[in-house]
Amino acid sequence: MLLRLRFWLILALNIVLVCASLIGAWLLRFEFTLPHRRVLFAALPLLVMIRLAAMSRFRLLHGYWRYTGISDIKDIVQATALGSVGFLVAERWIMGIKSFPITIYCLEALLTVAALCGVLLFSRMLVQAISGSSKGRSRKSVIVVGAGDAAAMLLKELSQSGYLAVGLVDDDRDKIGARIHGVPVLGKTDDLPKLVRMFAVDEVLIAIPSATGRQMHRITELCEQASVRFRTIPGMADLINGTVTIEQLRDVNIDDLLGREPIHLNLEHVRQQLTDKVVLVTGAAGSIGSELCTQLVHYKPRRLLCVDQDESALFFLEQRMSHSAEQVKSDYCVADVADRQRMRSLIATASVDCIFHAAAYKHVPMMETNTSEAVRNNIVGLMALIEVAEQCGCGDFLMISSDKAVNPTNVMGCTKRVCELILAAKPSSRMRRVSVRFGNVLGSQGSVIPVLQEQIKKQQLVTVTHPDITRFFMTIPEAVSLVLQAFAVGKHGEILVLEMGNPIRIVDLARTLIRLCGKREDDVEIVYTGLRKGEKLHEELFYASESAFKTECDKVMRSSGKLMSWPVLQGHLRDLDGLVYSGTDSMIRKKLKEIVPEYAYFEEVPVNLPVADRRPGPESTLRIIATTAAND
Repeated sequence: MLLRLRFWLILALNIVLVCASLIGAWLLRFEFTLPHRRVLFAALPLLVMIRLAAMSRFRLLHGYWRYTGISDIKDIVQATALGSVGFLVAERWIMGIKSFPITIYCLEALLTVAALCGVLLFSRMLVQAISGSSKGRSRKSVIVVGAGDAAAMLLKELSQSGYLAVGLVDDDRDKIGARIHGVPVLGKTDDLPKLVRMFAVDEVLIAIPSATGRQMHRITELCEQASVRFRTIPGMADLINGTVTIEQLRDVNIDDLLGREPIHLNLEHVRQQLTDKVVLVTGAAGSIGSELCTQLVHYKPRRLLCVDQDESALFFLEQRMSHSAEQVKSDYCVADVADRQRMRSLIATASVDCIFHAAAYKHVPMMETNTSEAVRNNIVGLMALIEVAEQCGCGDFLMISSDKAVNPTNVMGCTKRVCELILAAKPSSRMRRVSVRFGNVLGSQGSVIPVLQEQIKKQQLVTVTHPDITRFFMTIPEAVSLVLQAFAVGKHGEILVLEMGNPIRIVDLARTLIRLCGKREDDVEIVYTGLRKGEKLHEELFYASESAFKTECDKVMRSSGKLMSWPVLQGHLRDLDGLVYSGTDSMIRKKLKEIVPEYAYFEEVPVNLPVADRRPGPESTLRIIATTAAND
């Protein structure tokens, strides 16, 4: 009954609007008089029937006006145009009535469009006003940073949620005073603290998906000054179909503040190298390896083999990759890369075309006390894998290296440098061999970021090894995307280096994390513990003897330097292989230094180091580089 009554009320209202439009047009045409009333009222029923038929054709009689949008207005214009044409044809050519004024056809159509649009918009405004007043103070008041397309889409979502947008801020002065979906641009971004206090804002929403790290730093600092919670929308690359929803809002994280420029990749070149190939990834359950597997699926290899020693981590990788099972056939293999028979079986059976070698022991202090195992896994394992891959006819081999391979001060870095030399110096075969060198990745296993976050979360002291220590950082997806690009452009024997941007001080990273956790720097004490075994203050990407050259990818560089001849290197490797099982740590280090003269390891010497920025503390231990004579 209610639905029927509602339909008839909507129908009656539309009839009234059509009649009013025709009479209004007649009044305008004849200077607010009603001459020729017989002609007017004779045409009125015909016009109403034609108008209602056109409205029904475009589904304008539903009455759900609270959801009115641009598409509804478009339908009104089309329905009115169709009705006017039908009315004109019926009056003049079918019924032969020539006395009906031509101008009325146009005036009536304009008034009908205005009346119908006006009712729809008024209904929507009325519903929103009632809804807003009913929610009252329960709605959160927010200010949106940014006044572009993303902000406009976000405001549209906010209007349907429990949020009340009181205004926007933007650095473009020309936008100040303008309105987006009825919400005013109140001022510049620097005005945030003042505006937050003025409007008692509960939250700030950052709608600048293309913001650089420096811009995000500035915005978050202003939010902290205002003591207000802040969130951001994802980057444009993460937005689906160009839409922004409330559910996509998230807390600002360390990736947003990294400050790296967007990467432009030649994806077609990568696709040509990988499509319909059998690809094997070692260390597949690790941070880099798992992201490699995730991105490789998009290039449609014929088969993907994920190899790792850690069965639990490999199981979880299989669960995460289950969505891609229909796209690419994937196998999850528990294996040690240094096991020649096992790797030969895997590579030969699957006829592997490409290998991405990410398996390695990477934890610096841990490998300082497990020297022989670092050499066995990183160097001996690589040699075994290369030989098996060549014997099985594999076409391409890429190894993940590290910036710690440059002027190494630890066993892990030195083993990576030896691996670079092996791939570059080994005589050419049918298999293309490439090394890719880059720095730290955010969020990797053993990374400093999770450690600092856990310390802040548990209200512990935040430990940093040294006030001046710096590291290069990039996100895992960015690093893997560039690794794939390097794989596509790299030539045999080359050592490619990813552009890492500027190094970041770890203490600055710690302070940023403290702010992102909603705390003030004064609330958390930073303690300096001294450099650990094998650590150095600053990492490097190139040796002094190396030259850097550009490649087809602007974020990937090619290094060129003097290399050891293969016969000499091969002799050292045979000696090193023997020392892994029968030599001491000192003997292994000595042999590593013969292969990599730049390798310098450390001795412990007690020194005084301030514990924190605000107060002195107990003695700590700082390692200094030992001389060559001391090492020998």
